[in-house]
Amino acid sequence: MLSKGGIAYEARGTGAPLVFVAGLGGLGAYWRHQVDFFAGRHETVTFDHRGLGASVKTPPPYTIELLAADTIHLIDELGFDRVSLIGHSTGSAICQVIAAQLPDRVAALVLGGAWARSDDRFRLAFKLRKSVLERLGAAAYHQLGFLLTAPLEWGAEESVALSSPSPGKIAAPAAEIVLGRIDALLAYDADDRLKSIRSPTMVLAAADDGLVTPNLSRALAQEIAGARFTTIDRGGHHFPQTRRELYNRLVDAFLRDVVPA
Repeated sequence: MLSKGGIAYEARGTGAPLVFVAGLGGLGAYWRHQVDFFAGRHETVTFDHRGLGASVKTPPPYTIELLAADTIHLIDELGFDRVSLIGHSTGSAICQVIAAQLPDRVAALVLGGAWARSDDRFRLAFKLRKSVLERLGAAAYHQLGFLLTAPLEWGAEESVALSSPSPGKIAAPAAEIVLGRIDALLAYDADDRLKSIRSPTMVLAAADDGLVTPNLSRALAQEIAGARFTTIDRGGHHFPQTRRELYNRLVDAFLRDVVPA
């Protein structure tokens, strides 16, 4: 389906709505294993960010606040008064903005691979990714991405799962789009907005995430009143995929605790 704002989305299941917000890759298909798990108890919504997948191909510049506005417009169009937001990486920053801006409309908040503000390692990693894409091209960019995000025990065969998050064939985004998205996440800073979040919140991190390190997620959790912080022993940055059974169980237990069915 295509929203009035040109955002391609898919809704499945019935029940209390869950809106999944993907990370840097920005495709709703990132969450296919979560949709399969949660659609029996919730109405699940996934979507492609602007510029990506089947959504409107608006060129950069982008900001996290702009992507949050797209998400809010989609939630409004679908007629949801209250939703639970589940974001990963860049998606977690988008969810922070929404939960702070609309605290009464977010029933629960799950943030994975999340940060409130970057540190030197974070900035170095993403500036390197930009440089590699600009100078060496898409193939080298994806190889570096695998090294930064995959579990340490993964090899070449497993890398396909991370480089091809969709079972269908979706054209790779133009370098301009990817670079604009990296600029957006590098510019993001939560400032004081986390003080406005009143939703029950769970923050998840993987101990071996070398891209968004657990200390950044822990610091984020400490700024949100009552937030629960959980570290998964391994899984790399993409632990919603690489440890999906555990991830799904943890999120499901949290939602059952804080959101009426």
